[in-house]
Amino acid sequence: MQFPILGLFLLLLSGQSYGAPSRGPAVEDFVGIEVEHVEATPNANEPLFNLEHEVSQIETVRKGGGIVAANKPQIATASPASTPWSLTTILALVIILSLPLISWALVMNHMRNKASEVSSSNIQVLQKFREERELSLKKNKDNEIKKAS
Repeated sequence: MQFPILGLFLLLLSGQSYGAPSRGPAVEDFVGIEVEHVEATPNANEPLFNLEHEVSQIETVRKGGGIVAANKPQIATASPASTPWSLTTILALVIILSLPLISWALVMNHMRNKASEVSSSNIQVLQKFREERELSLKKNKDNEIKKAS
């Protein structure tokens, strides 16, 4: 009885709390002109870059034919094989990736053991049923009167 009353009370509170703050004026004030395409103009202190010129310089530096100026930063490229993985990192990664497989194997082993216990009891019941059926068939054959045809 207390659960429905609590549910109705919470429903009442939720209706009151959401309804009041959402009310507002039907029309919002708007002052000014909206521009659809706003063009960003650079400030006077922002330098403009010609990326095509810099890309050509980077390509000449990569090919080994050019010299990098002192005021331009060098682009350092790191190959993925430059940092070798340690044994502990590889071991930790293998353990983390094998956890789902290990847990699945443990669950399947437990279920197989449980199923074998259940099936062994079912086999005993089935053997008793077969013995009783054979006995009843023998009794029916003995009680059956053969008719001459």
